[in-house]
Amino acid sequence: MGRRVPAHWQNRLWQDIPLLAIDLELTSLDTNVAAITSIGWVAGINGQIDLNSAFYQVVNTPADLQQSPVIHGLTAEHIAQGNELGPALEQLYSMLHSHLWVFHHAPLDMQILSRELTQRQMDYNGLLTLDTLGLEKYIMERSQAVFSRHSFTLPDCRHRYQFPPAPVHNALDDAMATLELVYAQLNQLKAMPHQVEDLFHTRSLQAYF
Repeated sequence: MGRRVPAHWQNRLWQDIPLLAIDLELTSLDTNVAAITSIGWVAGINGQIDLNSAFYQVVNTPADLQQSPVIHGLTAEHIAQGNELGPALEQLYSMLHSHLWVFHHAPLDMQILSRELTQRQMDYNGLLTLDTLGLEKYIMERSQAVFSRHSFTLPDCRHRYQFPPAPVHNALDDAMATLELVYAQLNQLKAMPHQVEDLFHTRSLQAYF
């Protein structure tokens, strides 16, 4: 990992960058034991969302579901009818260099995804991610706003940009909400005419080498 921009993103403007917002629903926040119960993503470019790119899949996992049925509404029956994670990961992997991956709380999701990719010997060198939670912290700190550590949930961040409430705890809905949020944030920072590397100072970009 590092603060250099992978070669294929160097000198690229934000307005020309295909973004892929990704969300995982997990059995636990403990990354040592967490398993993916569903995955969703949606792509966009220059503030436009490509609805045809939307993907959602429930994942069949033998892991203990813990509170997932309560939080995500995914019961053991839903999970049993889900698909294997592998094909979805292969589809996601095909967009590793063509899209900049966006998450709300990227460190959590990437710990899980990097583990799953590594287990399948999928090399993710050259990946670049953007964390909307980290970007929102930078924006709030820059404005010298008073906030609490509870102010950075996805619904709370969206509320500051006057988005209507969105459905939560569904991987595709959350991915869509994250993509809407990141475009609002980039607009707030007037980032579109600037190069990708110009946002490294926000501490929300992470490159993997």
